[in-house]
This record gives sequence, structure tokens and C-alpha cells, in this order.
Amino acid sequence: MSALRSYALLVRWTGLRQKTFLPYAVIIQGLFSLGIVIGYPLLFPQIDARTILFIATAAPSITLITMGLVAVPQQVAAARTEGTLDYMRSLPIPRVVYLLADLTVQLLIVLPGVVFGVVVATWRFNLPIEVSPWVVPAVVLVVLTATSAGYAMASLLPPLIANLMSQVLVVLVFMFSPLQFPADRLPDWLAAIHRVLPIQAMGEVMRGTLAPAEFPVSAGSFVLLGAWCAIAFGISWRVLARRR
Repeated sequence: MSALRSYALLVRWTGLRQKTFLPYAVIIQGLFSLGIVIGYPLLFPQIDARTILFIATAAPSITLITMGLVAVPQQVAAARTEGTLDYMRSLPIPRVVYLLADLTVQLLIVLPGVVFGVVVATWRFNLPIEVSPWVVPAVVLVVLTATSAGYAMASLLPPLIANLMSQVLVVLVFMFSPLQFPADRLPDWLAAIHRVLPIQAMGEVMRGTLAPAEFPVSAGSFVLLGAWCAIAFGISWRVLARRR
């Protein structure tokens, strides 16, 4: 069987395996984006246009990141516990094909929520959203990086620890990452850490492709994100290909 046919069949198999979860996941991702766009401005009695634009463009980033770093580790941990991952290892297919198929399904889950969040933000605040053609590679790169990192974490750590780490990452993303506010508001030591971690770069490439006039994005953000994506994907592949 060719790799392409194996990939198509595995995408279908993964989708069918998660058919009960998929509709709820899509709805939750949409509500997640809606909550960020509509709910966050309610915390401030007065808010300027730039801050609103920061929050609006952060919604897609947070949706993509939390799906990859929270939902994916929980799903992989469940697959390890149920024996689904071991069953996949027994199939005569390249392990990288299974990994790509799984990541494809995760991408399809989050896309509706991202589009919904951008549409709601544009309508609610009459924002000058000018989507750049680079938004497609930006979304794909953010999803691949976040899901690969979540996959690697869940593959290396025991299921219980992976679930706990995913909850810690939620706090990091929401409260201590420069997604909804500029990085210069962080303490110097935390800002220095975020210049190396991929979360800030994820926010920059999404902002820069959704509102390029207000937030120009540098090639360095794409390069950093690409490096993290390659590392996380490589770890996931190696762990998945490892013989038991």
C-alpha cells in the first residue's frame, strides 16, 4: 500500500475513531474564540483600539495553541492507556504517516474555531482585519508546532503527568504569554525566555498575517517557529517509531 493511500485511510480512521468527540471539539473551539473576543474586553472599563486588535488577533493563536498543548496530550495519553497506540504500532505502515494523519485531523478540528473567531472579532469591533496570503502557512505552522509539541510531551511522559503538564501550560498561555499584550509588559527574565520559546512567535505570526498593517511580522518568527516544529515533530516521530 502506498504512503499516500495509507495517509488517506488513516485520516478517515482517525476521524471515525473520534467521531463522537469531533462535533463537540469544533463547537468548543468556536465558543473558546467567542469567549476571548467578547469576554476579555469586559474586564476593562476603557480599552483602546490597539488593545482590542491585540485581543482579537490573539484569539486564533490561543485556540490553536491550547488545542495542540492541551487536547492533543490528553488524547494521546488516552490512546496509550486504551492500547490504541500499541494497535497502530502493529500495522504495516510507516509511523510518520500515522503521525501526519493524526496532526491533519487536529488541524481540521481547530480551523472552524479560528475562522469563527476572526469573523466575530471583525463584526463586533469593526476591526481593520486585512488577511495576508501568509495566513495559511502561518496557521499550518502554528498548528503543526503546537500539536507536535503536545504529541511529543504525551509520548515521553507518563499519561497522568502529561495531563497535569497540559493544565500547567494553560496557565502559562493565558496569563504569562505575550499573546494578548505586548512582550515589553513582561519582566525582563520572562520576556527573555519567551524570545526562545515558540509561544510568542506563534502570536507574532498570527497577528502579522491577520493585521499586517498594525503588526508587521519578521522572518525570524517564522524561522524560530519552524525550528521548534522540526524538533517537536522529530521527537514525536522517533518515539512513535521506537520498538516496544
